[in-house]
Amino acid sequence: MTRDKSKKAAFIRGGISAVACLALTVPLAGTAMADAPERERPAPAAAFGHPVMEAMNWFLHRKGDKSYNGYCELAVAKAWKRSKVHHSAKTHWTSSDGAKHTTGTPPKGSFVFWDNGGRNWHVGLADGSGGVWGTNFGPGGAIDFKPDYKRIPGFKYVGWKAGNPG
Repeated sequence: MTRDKSKKAAFIRGGISAVACLALTVPLAGTAMADAPERERPAPAAAFGHPVMEAMNWFLHRKGDKSYNGYCELAVAKAWKRSKVHHSAKTHWTSSDGAKHTTGTPPKGSFVFWDNGGRNWHVGLADGSGGVWGTNFGPGGAIDFKPDYKRIPGFKYVGWKAGNPG
């Protein structure tokens, strides 16, 4: 038995439960997180919390909906509860509304843009793992999910911008 394992076994034999050990490692309520080193601070709620999940769930709960056929920019704006709705996906991409990124996997909730050969382009919402939700991805223009944002027939990937309730 290694030295660390024998220490752990001694704690357990001494009557300290695994739950108590875990409780000792969790910060107490009221601890000032601002005083914690950067690497130990939780990500801001807006980055991975409820606004992102609400935007993702908006699409999930509308899977199969054909009422947004041709209105991809409106759909992503509604998902993020944005007050600003661009005229098209292309005007959103070319606007100063967020930094443009052309490398890396689009983060969860980010706007993903494609040139689809039309004057308005197309935009969807990234799942953070390489997949994307969008209008016109399902039969008859329905909202659906595609597992690879770079491999959508008829769409040339352009880039992404961070999702936000702008």
